[in-house]
Amino acid sequence: MILVTGIVLAVMFVTLGVLLNAAIYADNVATRGGDPTGEALEYQNGVVDSVTGLLVAENANEDHSTASDIETAVESGIGEIDDAHAEMHLRRGAATTTEHAGGSTRGLRLEETASGEFADWTVDDGDNVRAFEIVFEPGSMPELNLTEDEPFEIDLGGERRYVYIDENASSDLVVAESVGSPDCTADAGDGPIRFNVTGERFGGDSCAIDWPNVTVTEVSFTNGANAYGTYDLVVQSGTDPGDSSLSGTDASVVIYSLDGIRIRMDTPKLSYERTVRIAPGEPDE
Repeated sequence: MILVTGIVLAVMFVTLGVLLNAAIYADNVATRGGDPTGEALEYQNGVVDSVTGLLVAENANEDHSTASDIETAVESGIGEIDDAHAEMHLRRGAATTTEHAGGSTRGLRLEETASGEFADWTVDDGDNVRAFEIVFEPGSMPELNLTEDEPFEIDLGGERRYVYIDENASSDLVVAESVGSPDCTADAGDGPIRFNVTGERFGGDSCAIDWPNVTVTEVSFTNGANAYGTYDLVVQSGTDPGDSSLSGTDASVVIYSLDGIRIRMDTPKLSYERTVRIAPGEPDE
């Protein structure tokens, strides 16, 4: 009797557990898609991710020689993104529209892809910077006498930073707002050291430059011979890539930002419309 009773109780508990799990699952399924605001934000995030990837890809497409070429390709891609989202959300009872309703801002991509000393260059009309990253190779950089030597300088107009190895502290690669007063350091013996300028990271650690409050008025590298490595950045600028001020850096025309991506979703419960700006790698405001 005890054995039979135990088996009956075990079956009852298992059955109760199954029913409880089924109820929880049914409630979960029933509430999915029940939040129209959540669906609208999901749609917005999907569009932003898709258009961001599109802009990055078309900016990097070497078949494009002018800003107009890039804009044409981007417009075509946004049309395809619109079709894909419209079809997906229509199955869920929502009508969506994705379109480029605003303009775009021209820019320059500046890069050094082969490790070496940096050239000195200046973008006089630089109004903004995004996706700015430098990879230093301290093993190939000189140790400087700070009373005699001029360290590598990054000038953003509103902010200036120096990157160097002090001969009196040769174990460190330094980022400083004022020469001789390090703000951020990384072990110079650790090999390549990444400086994400707009991401405010140096050697994997925080290195604040007060983004996005920097007022960019120009962008330049000075004393590049005292640095070594690679870099990549996008500058809001109308300067021609062949301008003599850019001699020594690989410059190409890009679209800096798409300034008016309009998204709209209509459901039986909600009408949602928003215009967003796409500038991949720009510091968050």
